[in-house]
Amino acid sequence: MKLVNPIIITTIYISILFFNLLYCQIEHSHNHEHNNELGMAIGIVPGHEGEDSNLGLHLHYVKGLGEHNQFGIGLSLESILDEHQHNSMSLLGLYHFDNGFTIAYAPGILFSEHDGNSETKFTQHVELYYEFELDKFHVGPQFDIGMEDGGLHYMFGIHLGMDFN
Repeated sequence: MKLVNPIIITTIYISILFFNLLYCQIEHSHNHEHNNELGMAIGIVPGHEGEDSNLGLHLHYVKGLGEHNQFGIGLSLESILDEHQHNSMSLLGLYHFDNGFTIAYAPGILFSEHDGNSETKFTQHVELYYEFELDKFHVGPQFDIGMEDGGLHYMFGIHLGMDFN
């Protein structure tokens, strides 16, 4: 089942990021504490392992570090809802830029199933997202790249998060 053409998704996503970048250069004042954050991302993973597009889901907890909690460290769970049961658990390190953008790196372990056999592999994820602030909540576009031995996937989605003390 083909959900949406990846070229259309890419065009829409790049347009949203471009307009967000223009907006954040003009008006963004980033004031989240990021002391503790619970977040998730949901999106489309086009063409993973030769399949049609699938739904992807990321969950994370991050503890802020540094004078203004620009840095963070935490745990991340990722799942691609496909027939291979692609799931990973990772340590997550991130940096919050003052303009609202965040970049994260997450090395971890991939758990998957192929032809009835369970497999574990080393995996890495790079995540980029932008936050629109709504008090203690934030929302914005997210782009993820997942890399493991013999494979690469990416996800276009929406990041949702909540800060708490």
